[in-house]
Amino acid sequence: MHNRLNILLLITLSLVLVLGACSKRPRSTADVPRNLSGTYSITVAPFTQPVNASQLIMGRIPEDQGRIPEDMLTSLDMQLRRVLTTDTNRQYKFISLRTLPKDMTTFHSSEQPQALPRWIEYGKKQGAQVLLIPQVLDWHEREGSTAGVTQSAHVRVEFFLLRVDTGSIMDRSVFEEKQLGLTENLLNMGSFLKRKGQWVTAEELTVDGIRKAVKDLGL
Repeated sequence: MHNRLNILLLITLSLVLVLGACSKRPRSTADVPRNLSGTYSITVAPFTQPVNASQLIMGRIPEDQGRIPEDMLTSLDMQLRRVLTTDTNRQYKFISLRTLPKDMTTFHSSEQPQALPRWIEYGKKQGAQVLLIPQVLDWHEREGSTAGVTQSAHVRVEFFLLRVDTGSIMDRSVFEEKQLGLTENLLNMGSFLKRKGQWVTAEELTVDGIRKAVKDLGL
């Protein structure tokens, strides 16, 4: 009986690994990683959180949006700087949150995204060629510890590459994850093992999103 259970477990794990490998294969040439030309100079904006539609570059505000503490935005800026400087071979110009004009983070009466022109103007004032804009759309912190939670961490972060002279979005990366336990979704086996079977914080999830953005945007 014990041997039969071991065999069933081995078969289940094998299926999970096979399905995970298949899901990582590019479905089209559009899914193949590409590199952004090294001739571009990239200026990195600080993390912000749009809380109304007028502050969006595109998309929509999530229902029951979770708000990120202001000091955590500073922590994410540090994490972004660390990943960019250690995981890529580019030089970046990093801008402080203090340099953002107030109208980037204040309310404007609109139900449509309208922040792009303000980011273009801001990029020009900073002398930027390409502006990397990171935004937190949704933020729910872990309630509990690494060993167990009453609510797992859940984040949605978006990254935009804006070519300032043309005012066009060159690329966009979206990362959203609510951490699930292994019993809730066996396809999370890879993430489960990478995180050593522990429940992570919203900041740690966001770092995964930053690393995904580095690949998505070809940095």
